[in-house]
Amino acid sequence: MAVRRREIIGGAGAVLLGALGYRAWDRGAFQSGSGEAYAPWDDWLQGEGIVRPIHSAVLAANPHDTQPWKFIAAANTIEVMADRSRNLGSFDPFRREMHLGIGCAVENLYIAGQAFGYSCNVFPVNGRLELSPGDQTVPAVQFGIDGGTAVHDRLFDMIPKRHTNRGPYHADRAISPQLLEEFHRAVDSPDVRLVLIGDSIARGEFAALEVAATQATIADRQMSADSAHWVRTGKDEIRIHRDGITMDASGLSPMMVDVVKMLPDQDAHTADKYWLDMTRDTHAGTAALFGMILVRDRLDMATAIAAGRAWQRLHLTATYHGVAAQPMNQPVEMVDRNAMLGRADSFAHALQHFAHMAGWEPTFTFRMGYAVRDALPSPRRALRDVLENLPRGA
Repeated sequence: MAVRRREIIGGAGAVLLGALGYRAWDRGAFQSGSGEAYAPWDDWLQGEGIVRPIHSAVLAANPHDTQPWKFIAAANTIEVMADRSRNLGSFDPFRREMHLGIGCAVENLYIAGQAFGYSCNVFPVNGRLELSPGDQTVPAVQFGIDGGTAVHDRLFDMIPKRHTNRGPYHADRAISPQLLEEFHRAVDSPDVRLVLIGDSIARGEFAALEVAATQATIADRQMSADSAHWVRTGKDEIRIHRDGITMDASGLSPMMVDVVKMLPDQDAHTADKYWLDMTRDTHAGTAALFGMILVRDRLDMATAIAAGRAWQRLHLTATYHGVAAQPMNQPVEMVDRNAMLGRADSFAHALQHFAHMAGWEPTFTFRMGYAVRDALPSPRRALRDVLENLPRGA
């Protein structure tokens, strides 16, 4: 009988280990940031001709890794399209953040095009971002490209190294004044302004604003659902969609990432509480610096493109200097959400308290600092999925 009991226990243990092994495989535990969905980060120098810089464009920053772009390559033009079906819903009712992401792609396209020996010109589509504009794909930027002399900007080499870092930063390690000035030079222009918030008191106030905006976000059921739509958990989800927020890029330690992957998926309430806790304790709590990108009119389409280009350039510059960065745009998202619903808003006024620039309004807020650990890449769609007329061999 004792032998039989040991056989049963041993068999049950083998089944349990087998089940855990399958769970680990299915969820991608111990395989962080690897597989076909991450290949574009390694293959970014491939391709030929006018298509070649598009490999860099698809590695750009964008909201929730929605990758809201398509490209049409012609003889001397790359048409950059906004794929409005890849939207954040109530998070981005005017598709403002979508066009920020398009601007980021355009900046990578510009830097790579020059590095590959092209003369590049950017012509954004003029117009105003309207409420809930539909899911069609529309032109956003005409990118003129012609022969020229190769210009190898130092930021070109940072394109595959730039990743959003949602983990803890060294809050007590300040960014030097010289580097802050370089950040301003990377952004400030007649159309875009940069505000940096490093003073400890102001930083604490801005952190509280970020937490309050996150609380307002998760209290909104529609915003909560629209955020959850872009969360990818299992390995198959990542392989199929090749987009969205993954556990690998969540900012947790590698050990905690593997533990979370093994657990059942969180319900909406639990996931929202986790995001709020991370915002308060890690994102806002360890930031060495907060920042805002300001424009004259956040709902002007060309201005949104320019602001996105500025953020991409700033993030690449930070990456060059070993500084981590993460968008924390919840306050501006709440401004848009309140405008969508026609209700009173307090976040725009609160943001202006830090801006001190009459006639300018924030369109993007973020944090920076020296990261405790490196960030992993996010999944990216293949070129065949975003280029409508993919030539053979591209």
